[in-house]
Amino acid sequence: MTKVSHHFDRARLLPVSLEISAVKVQGHVWQSPRNHRSGGLISFSGVYQQGSAGVDDARYIRWTLGQFLEIARVDSLVIDCTALDYQWGDDLNFPVDDGLPFCVVVRADQHAAYAYAVGANRLKTDLQLALHTATETIRAMKSRL
Repeated sequence: MTKVSHHFDRARLLPVSLEISAVKVQGHVWQSPRNHRSGGLISFSGVYQQGSAGVDDARYIRWTLGQFLEIARVDSLVIDCTALDYQWGDDLNFPVDDGLPFCVVVRADQHAAYAYAVGANRLKTDLQLALHTATETIRAMKSRL
């Protein structure tokens, strides 16, 4: 019988960075005391690289947004991009389920760039107004209890 060696030279291992983007993210939720529903705020900041160089930034944004929605299970969503320096990029989008009310808050000077990427009808330029609107949307929903 031949003896099998289970030796692996770990020096052959090369590191792979999982830091694919310089974009930063923060997520927050709030509860409606009226109907036990919740709202979510996810904020992106940093620099989104232009054009095809931003592919990994777009991938990171989609992944973190998906993780936030899976964990938080919110009934309305505000995506804050006021601190995200975005000029243009082929792959920026915010994949959100059709039934979830959401908006994207941007600076006024970036409205045109984001309108092309996510659609003008979803854009707001006032974070306080967007949060208030999301809260009112939640209040109008049927109670979970």
